[in-house]
Amino acid sequence: MKVNEVSSSEELAHVTKALNGSDRVLAILNLLGSFPEGAGLNELARLLNSPRSSVHRALGALRRAGLVEQDRNSHYRLGYGLLKLAFSYYERLDEVGQVRHVLVSLAAEFGETTHYAILDRAEVVYLAKVHPPTSHYQMTSVIGGRNPAYCTGVGKALLAYSLTTRQAVADFVEQLDQPLVPHTANTILTVDVLHDELSTIRERGYAVDNEEHEEGINCLAIPFFLTSKSKPDGAISITAVARRLPLKKLEGSVGHIRDIIREHLGEVLA
Repeated sequence: MKVNEVSSSEELAHVTKALNGSDRVLAILNLLGSFPEGAGLNELARLLNSPRSSVHRALGALRRAGLVEQDRNSHYRLGYGLLKLAFSYYERLDEVGQVRHVLVSLAAEFGETTHYAILDRAEVVYLAKVHPPTSHYQMTSVIGGRNPAYCTGVGKALLAYSLTTRQAVADFVEQLDQPLVPHTANTILTVDVLHDELSTIRERGYAVDNEEHEEGINCLAIPFFLTSKSKPDGAISITAVARRLPLKKLEGSVGHIRDIIREHLGEVLA
């Protein structure tokens, strides 16, 4: 082990005297970054000032997740799963950079907030948001924030391509932590209606949120396919104050919206 590795390891041990649970798991990942050739269980336990059995359990969890590997000498090192996670993250950052040009153009064209979101199981995660400088109304969405997929435009646009049968929709609803919750009077609350809605989205290539998640706010969302022809990478949306930009007017502009997306991303639409 190099001198700077000893120094950083000893410093980490100094600040981790009361580690437990998830803190210990994260500390192990940080510590293994200083040991490219791996470190033994006893050494890790000493540096983390933690019981050997506790460190062993944490390492087991990290191995099962593919984030840590163990060699034939029983030394632990960071695994390729962690590298894959990191590279995937940076690829997604590059994707956000591409999509952001679309969001800026759409926000300028329509004077409304635009979003880019991906699907994470039953929720959407917002990766980018552009607020038009001419508008004084701030949407409640935040980058990194989450919303239920079944009652948002971006969520339904993405669910439409993963829930292609009524049974798939029924299984999705059954596995939710909570049943379909009414956020507004317009929220979809049954399997049959959600299935019909997702079928319509696949047919026309876009989704709408007709004040289903928040009263007074509507949305038109279009999924796009950068890396696959069958599974969308994400969805782009225009989220508008309903009294200022009615949903019917948004839908009437869907051809123009598609043109703006193609201008920046190419032929990536369904």
